[in-house]
Amino acid sequence: MTPHAAQRGERSHRSRLKPVEVGVNITPMCSSVRRRLGRPLLSLLAGSVLLPVLAVAPAHAGARTGRPAEAPSACAVSGAPERSVEGLKRCEQDAFDALFARSPAGAMPHGFLRGRTLRCRGCEQLSNTALAALAHPLWQGKTFHADSRGGYVENNLGPGIPAVRGEVSYAAYPLDGRLAIRIVYRDDAGGLITDWLREVAPGVYAGTMTITEDAEFPWRVLDFALYR
Repeated sequence: MTPHAAQRGERSHRSRLKPVEVGVNITPMCSSVRRRLGRPLLSLLAGSVLLPVLAVAPAHAGARTGRPAEAPSACAVSGAPERSVEGLKRCEQDAFDALFARSPAGAMPHGFLRGRTLRCRGCEQLSNTALAALAHPLWQGKTFHADSRGGYVENNLGPGIPAVRGEVSYAAYPLDGRLAIRIVYRDDAGGLITDWLREVAPGVYAGTMTITEDAEFPWRVLDFALYR
C-alpha cells in the first residue's frame, strides 16, 4: 500500500469515529429508528421517548460553530445521589463527556435504579427542561437482574411497568476503548440501541444512549443518569 493510500484509509477510519454532535446527518437514522422500533408493541413505548427527541433534531445535528474550544469545567458530583444527578444535569456537554471518559465502569448495578434524562445531543430546538418533562412520565428508570458479571435489564415505563428488556454486561466503550457497562436491546429494538454506563459517584451512573445502523460507528443520541 502506498503512503497516500494509507493516509486515505486512516482518514476514512477516523471519519467513522465522529459522534452525532459533529455534523452527522441523522435523517436516515431517524427513519431507521422509526422502522425498527415500530415492530413490537413494547418497543413502541420505548419509541415514545426516543422518537419525539429525534423528530426535532436538525438534519445536521450540532454542527460546530467555529468558536475556539474551551476547557470544560468539572461536573459537581458529590454528596447524596440526588445532588450528584442535579450536578450532571447542570454541567456542560464537554464536562459531562470528560467525566464519562475518566470514570470507571463501576460495580454492576442490582435492583431498581431511578432514571433521569439529561440532554439530547444536537437537539437545538429542544431544551433539557422540555426533554425531562417529555420523558419523565414515560421512563422511570431501570431494574437490573444481574450478578457481578451481567444479566438482563428491564426499563420501567409509566406507572412502574417493566418493559423493553436488554442484555447487560461489561464491554469496551467504542469511543475510547475503556471498560463500561453495556446494555444491548437485541429483541425489543433489533440491536439498534445500546446504553453505556459508568459510575461517576457511589451509586450514581452517567449513561449515554447510542444508535448503530448497519455496523457503522455508533451515534451518541441521549445522555441520562441512573441512581438509587
